[in-house]
Amino acid sequence: MMFLILPARALARRLVLAFAVMLALLPGAGFLHAQTAPESAPPQSTAPQPTVPEAAPPATPAPDAAPTPDAAPLDEDDMVAPPVIDPKSVDTQPLAPADDPLTRPDGFGDPAELKPVPVMMKQAKSGWDDAFASIVATLKEIDAEMARLKLTPHGAPFILYTGTDDAGFEFEAMVPFAGATTEKPGNGIVFSASPAGRALRFTHRGPYDAMDPTYEQIANLLDAKDLEAQDIYIEEYRSDPRTTAPDDLVIDIWVPLK
Repeated sequence: MMFLILPARALARRLVLAFAVMLALLPGAGFLHAQTAPESAPPQSTAPQPTVPEAAPPATPAPDAAPTPDAAPLDEDDMVAPPVIDPKSVDTQPLAPADDPLTRPDGFGDPAELKPVPVMMKQAKSGWDDAFASIVATLKEIDAEMARLKLTPHGAPFILYTGTDDAGFEFEAMVPFAGATTEKPGNGIVFSASPAGRALRFTHRGPYDAMDPTYEQIANLLDAKDLEAQDIYIEEYRSDPRTTAPDDLVIDIWVPLK
């Protein structure tokens, strides 16, 4: 057997070549070939950089616009007066002065016409024993409310009987008045009107408790003349019942006819 002896340098080159062939045949060898050295960063440019202009100073604000001068005052010839509303006139008639009831002549069955007048009215009831005191007390309640409303009494008061029985009676007390108010009365008092229509007038003089004979005479007269009266009786106090002594009372009894 013969041995070929190669020089050391040639042997080294073959070993390197054989090692390279083995690496190429191994799996994943391409990975080594795929790895490439990173590209070196590009050299910095030596071109001059653009100069950044300095910030401009803030603009000076424009001066405010000159104020508009006020309008020139109007001349007297240019001034116009506001419109005037002319309220519609209202025709009124003053109330006739109340006649003095005491100057009226007495009557007994005299036909007459009741004229309605504005009154303040309150309904009430009473027993026969304190009948006159109840009437006077009710009239004074109306007086107080009339004074509060600044109204003026205007004529003789009326008492209208709306129902009677053995125990007592129901009535409406009325006080005529003059004046005007925007308020409503209180204490059960209302604005109303006095009775109106055809009636017979009878006069009673003396105490209230002594009126039974007068009413009997009225009933006799109606029967004699075959007259049919309504179911109400009206007393008009010609003398003030608040201040007149009972014996001096003068009362006109009005009997409305059907």
